[in-house]
Amino acid sequence: MLAIIGQVIRQLREENGISLEELSARAGISVDKLDKIEKNETNPSLGVLIRISRALGAKLGALLAGKDEDRSAVVTRRKDLAGNLTFAGNEEGYNGHLHFYAMAQDKADRHMEPLVVEIAPSGGAPVPDPRSEHSGEEFVYVLEGEATLYYGEETYRLEAGDSVYYDSVVPHFLANESDRPARVLAVLYTPY
Repeated sequence: MLAIIGQVIRQLREENGISLEELSARAGISVDKLDKIEKNETNPSLGVLIRISRALGAKLGALLAGKDEDRSAVVTRRKDLAGNLTFAGNEEGYNGHLHFYAMAQDKADRHMEPLVVEIAPSGGAPVPDPRSEHSGEEFVYVLEGEATLYYGEETYRLEAGDSVYYDSVVPHFLANESDRPARVLAVLYTPY
C-alpha cells in the first residue's frame, strides 16, 4: 500500500490537469516534498495527506484505496491487520513514531477513515512545532498502553479504554510517553 499513495496522487493530479506546482500551492506543500511523495521517496504524515486530498478535491480514502465509489460492506479481519501497514510517517522529528493500519481501505467512497495506529514510545523527545492541524474531526480510543494527546493548550493522558473526540482544526499531536508501545483506534472525518 505504501508504494501506491504517491502513484494515486500523481494520477489524480494529472487526470484533473493540475501541475505539480499548482498542487503544491493549493496544498501548502513545497514542490520538492510533493515530488518526493509522488515518487514514493518519502512517506507523508496524515496531515499532509489530508491537505493533498483536499487540494485535489478528493476524499482521503481515495488516496489510501485508489478506487472509485463502492457501496459494498468491508470487513477487516484481525489476522489481516498486521500485514496491512498503510503508511508510516518518516518526516524528521514529526510523525515518525506512528504506524497507520487502514481498517477499511477497500471501501473507497467513505467519509470516515478508521485506522489502528501504533505509537512508539517517544523516549523523551519534545512535542514538535508545528503540530498537525486540518479540517475535520477525530475520535481516538486507546486499545493498549497509554497515549498523550496535546490539543491546543491542553494535555490529555489516556489509558486503555479511554477515548477522546476533538476538532482536527485545533493543533494536535498524539504521543506515547510511556516505555511500552501503544495502539489506538483512530477514526477521522475529513470533509472536502
